[in-house]
Amino acid sequence: MLNAKCSQDDLYEVVQTVARGVSGRSTQPVQNNIYLSSQGDSLRLVATDLEYVSIDATIPAAVADEGAITVPARYLTAIASSLPGGEVSLEANESDTMAIACGSASYDIRGVSADDFQMLAEISEAVEFSLPQSELHELLRQTAFAASDDETRPILTGVLFAVSDSKLQLVATDTYRLALRSSDSEVKHEQRAIVSVRVLNELLRILDGESDDPAEISLAGTLVQFKVGAITMASRLIEGEFPNYEKVIPDEENLDKRITVSTEELDSALRRALIVAREDANRVVLRTTDSGLQITANSPDVGHVEEDIPAKLEGDPIETAFNAQYMLQMLDAAGSDEVTITLSRPLEPGVIRPSDRDDYIYVVMPMQIM
Repeated sequence: MLNAKCSQDDLYEVVQTVARGVSGRSTQPVQNNIYLSSQGDSLRLVATDLEYVSIDATIPAAVADEGAITVPARYLTAIASSLPGGEVSLEANESDTMAIACGSASYDIRGVSADDFQMLAEISEAVEFSLPQSELHELLRQTAFAASDDETRPILTGVLFAVSDSKLQLVATDTYRLALRSSDSEVKHEQRAIVSVRVLNELLRILDGESDDPAEISLAGTLVQFKVGAITMASRLIEGEFPNYEKVIPDEENLDKRITVSTEELDSALRRALIVAREDANRVVLRTTDSGLQITANSPDVGHVEEDIPAKLEGDPIETAFNAQYMLQMLDAAGSDEVTITLSRPLEPGVIRPSDRDDYIYVVMPMQIM
């Protein structure tokens, strides 16, 4: 039976991560548990909803006996966080109860046999490649927010990973806006996979945005797997055909109006306008003027806001309206001091991109000016 000792710090950190794989909505009670197994010189912890999230991690441990058990995630999380620092002893018995001891504190927690715990299938015949953690972090940060949270349209609740011709593209859309980020890839094979934004948001939590250490990615027919250090995340892919996103991106030749503006100044102005716009479906009007860009919002219940900010303008004057919240999410992820907004006509989609790079495109649908 499981019998191991580990650091309280290590146990707390890994439980906090792995427990996020529990959905709490499973019809199988054992899937609301964390699987623990002791083997060799490590302790392994796994949690999965058997659909969109599986989190598997190991920590160093002194193993006296090998074995496995599952215990409720909510109790293990609470206990791991409350224990005093130092060495933690974990020991399971034949009655599927796990004794947890640290310092003068001790618990006996009722568990469920590890034999009843189900895991996602092992991934096989996958397209495999790796990216620096910092790069994958940026790719996800710049796209995942544009995915839909409408579960009646599951295709849109994921991010498309499209690999072809040594290029990786990540695309997300909720039909009101679309984010596309491109990156070089070492993969020569073609592969398209729609990955649930739920597992990607969990992946964002563990990626080090400053690290060049590798994050390993495996894409198979029905599964995706990410390996970051001692943590492995997996998910079933979302089935179906992703929308033809190329058709959504306006032709550059038609975007004859260009506004280049400071990201910080536009962000600040939009946040101020949102105080009023929030009561009008987040609608803000952008109007080019002789001196730059004017941002206005109106609400019958709140009032009116107007602000002018400096901008470099090319092309004829234009007035159009967008959802301020959608613009702000892109600006937060832009990673550039300036952004360029390109437009054609007032009721046509606009394109926003960092001014100093061409690997990130954000398309946002216009709103009717009231």
